[in-house]
Amino acid sequence: MNNSISGLGFGLSLTLLTVLAPVQKSLAETTSTRPDYEHYYIGLDGQEFVTYGTYTGLANPNYNRLSFLFPHLEPDPTTNHFHAIGSYSYTGSLDNPTVISTSTNNRIPEYWTELPPIQLLPGTGVFANRLINQRTNEEYTNWTIAPVQSLLNYTNDPAAEYLYNSSEGGWQGSLEDAEIALELVSISPGLGVADSTGMDLFNSVGERYVIDRGDDFSFLPTFYTSQSAPAGLYSAEFRLVDVNSANNRTPLAPSGSFAVDFQVESVPESSTLFGLGLLGVLGLLSQAKKKSN
Repeated sequence: MNNSISGLGFGLSLTLLTVLAPVQKSLAETTSTRPDYEHYYIGLDGQEFVTYGTYTGLANPNYNRLSFLFPHLEPDPTTNHFHAIGSYSYTGSLDNPTVISTSTNNRIPEYWTELPPIQLLPGTGVFANRLINQRTNEEYTNWTIAPVQSLLNYTNDPAAEYLYNSSEGGWQGSLEDAEIALELVSISPGLGVADSTGMDLFNSVGERYVIDRGDDFSFLPTFYTSQSAPAGLYSAEFRLVDVNSANNRTPLAPSGSFAVDFQVESVPESSTLFGLGLLGVLGLLSQAKKKSN
């Protein structure tokens, strides 16, 4: 009988752990061991010509435009590099190409990684009762946005230096007096974008939120839904715009459009979790009773 009780205790623990696993997973993954500088960047495209692919040698349609970038840090740090997300690009035949204001690589997570949309997790503090994006150990989850020039703050890290100098220094152009704004192009119903205080950045599509000016700033938006939002895909599309035209200054050319995909996962209600746990307990009790007989 003692063996049955011992087995029952183990079974109860295993049942509870199994039932609560989805909740524990959400809490445990909100940490990261990735470098602090593995986040999104704003750069100025300094490459005058297309250097790869079908249109190699043609004038770069993204030249001197603001660009939204994501860094890829490789096992061999000398190959660290940026990917432009949604930059101006060509489409059509080589002898008659058309310039478009985005690219095939215009979504986060990048399509070729085959990663799922970024999961929204339960928030705390000003984001209590909301599901929000959080920095985890998954790629693309650190939503800090800073100029490429800010990498000069990591002069003692060779990997950061290789990243900064990648593409033959093609992303090092200074933003100088540019006043960078994030323009909302489209957004899924139920998805919001807020600052660190929980204040919404946009009231409607087409609005612009001024991030900051110059080469050394840091901005962290928070994407959110209500805690009771239906499970599914939520997306937002943006572009970067220089809004400083003071004293007849010519603003930097805007970026192409880029989008980010989030997901709200279906999580069992607490009553459902309790019910599942109770069924497991009853099953174990039944097994123990049979053994004792």
